Amino acid sequence: MCWRSHVPFLAWLESFVIYQRLAFHHFFLPGNNVIKSRVDIPFFYWHYLAARSLVLISLPLPPLRPSPSHTLVISPTFPMPSMASSFPMKQPPRDRQTKDEKPNISQGDQSSSSNPTDTHAELHSEHYPSIAKLMFICLGLFLAVLCVGLDRLILATVIPKITSDFASLPDIGWYGSAYMLTSCCFQLMFGKLYAGYSVKWLFVITLSIFELGSIICASAPNSPTLIVGRAVAGLGSAGVLTGAMVILTHSVPLHNRPKVTGGIGGAVGIAQIISPTLGGAFTDYATWRWCFWINLPLGGLALAAVILFVHLPPQVQSTKSTKGMRQVAEKFDLLGTLFLLPALVSLLLSLQWGGSEYAWSSWRMVLTLAIFGVFIVIWGFIQFRAGDNATVPVRIISMRSMLAAVWFMLSATAVAFTIIQFVPVWFQATRGSSAFQSGINFLATTVSMSIMAVLSGFMTSKIGYYVPQMIASTVLTSVAAGLITRFDLDTSTSYWIGSLILAGLGLGIGGQQPLMVPQTILSGGDIAIGTSVMMFAQTLSGTICISVANSVFQQGLVDELSVRAPGVDPRVVANAGAQSVAESMRKVYPDSVEQILVSYSKALQRVWVIPVVLACLSIFGSAFQEWRSVRKGKDAEHPKP
Repeated sequence: MCWRSHVPFLAWLESFVIYQRLAFHHFFLPGNNVIKSRVDIPFFYWHYLAARSLVLISLPLPPLRPSPSHTLVISPTFPMPSMASSFPMKQPPRDRQTKDEKPNISQGDQSSSSNPTDTHAELHSEHYPSIAKLMFICLGLFLAVLCVGLDRLILATVIPKITSDFASLPDIGWYGSAYMLTSCCFQLMFGKLYAGYSVKWLFVITLSIFELGSIICASAPNSPTLIVGRAVAGLGSAGVLTGAMVILTHSVPLHNRPKVTGGIGGAVGIAQIISPTLGGAFTDYATWRWCFWINLPLGGLALAAVILFVHLPPQVQSTKSTKGMRQVAEKFDLLGTLFLLPALVSLLLSLQWGGSEYAWSSWRMVLTLAIFGVFIVIWGFIQFRAGDNATVPVRIISMRSMLAAVWFMLSATAVAFTIIQFVPVWFQATRGSSAFQSGINFLATTVSMSIMAVLSGFMTSKIGYYVPQMIASTVLTSVAAGLITRFDLDTSTSYWIGSLILAGLGLGIGGQQPLMVPQTILSGGDIAIGTSVMMFAQTLSGTICISVANSVFQQGLVDELSVRAPGVDPRVVANAGAQSVAESMRKVYPDSVEQILVSYSKALQRVWVIPVVLACLSIFGSAFQEWRSVRKGKDAEHPKP
């Protein structure tokens, strides 16, 4: 007889045993017979026990929606936390309530099937800001995120001009990587800071640091100074992005949060729309330094809005005030940060140098990779031993949804940054487009991406789930990245427009979804830590991907030139910059211009392989994500069929 024929009986037997143990525990154990209240476990709960039994654990079923007439009647001392969180309960009236009794808010409780974040938010729902204040708060956060988005993306069309002015094509990767490096290294530390200090004033400080970095970049006289300014701006951006999400957590209920998150994500979308064109306009008609000066007025308005209108709920304020400065400082995992920083720097240097400046077998490469390996192992050991005081607590990162979201964020961000960074290079280097024209051409991606990001937020609020959007993102970006690999000198306009639109749709529909995971499955101070983990994954992916892509591009250009134009010095081509390659090379190598352009195109085709592979691998992040709802109340756990 097939084993499947025994499954219903075994499931019924297991649920019967569970029922008998619960009844025995309630009526016969000491201390549980004070109130002889009836334990009524109706039929729908028997079915729920069977569906959630160990026998059927490999056959997951959607949660059963109970009838409103069915209730679970228990005594106040009956210990059934999972049942109480999943089904309506009726408790006998109590004569009095002691003053010491307080609501039990579980932080990061993985066993409860309800949304802990929403439970935490209910306690201070009456302290959410008014609609008018919320509009100003969202405006301030919108402008702050817009500044960060502009600073990340505006250099895409400006970098070719900067490399030409500073004769620094080998530094092309550092302009993005220096920013992402500091942002990545301090992202996790800011998550701990936001969990222990004032969210409002820490956000103000980090936004001010970001503005300082913009000033340094705008006034940079050479390439090293510009790289330093990018590093300072990256440090500030690490706190701005995490702080914006934490402020939203304390300002908007969970069931409305996807809409607001989508709106704030729209700031990144607007930055994606206007930054390439704006950067190209500044470069062609003024100076590329205005790409950084523009952050000052926008950041000033954001600071004013946050200072005037952001106020923490009393419960959150009291939680923070009960912690002394010394107690909070002990939980920052400073030792872990000290090991993480050199590990990431060593990794970045190895990726930046490998194959282009030094052979992978050289002692410099071996040393940097060895330092990375040793320090990252020590950092992981520190995280394991530190427990809840770790920068990345194991209990949070080991959750299935968090792991899947981190993987999806790593893959999706790498795809996005590779396309955003190198498609303008393809336009300017191989097709002779100006910085402004390449920004106009790239609107095919940025417009579709921003529109889909906003629509995706409303879609999540409507259906209550973010997993479908993540799956759709995987499919669309995989197809689009495959189409981009065919870009060459003869690519038709209709082909690259269609490919870039499809890429924008895929990146937009799933780009903001991983940020909803920590807000849905975590609670309290864990939300700030979980959000910082997501931002860390985003910045780490961008840092590594840009360095890897730049290394692949540089090595590919050298290899292609050695085959197609042996008489051309690769260093001369590199120092000429990526803007108007044909025009600049015609003065030096007039007979080899065509071969140089083909070499550029072939080198970029090597880069396009990276987003193809990572877009396909992102399926693991979307397919293994738990289907947790962001909708409020009963429908969150028992959606209508």
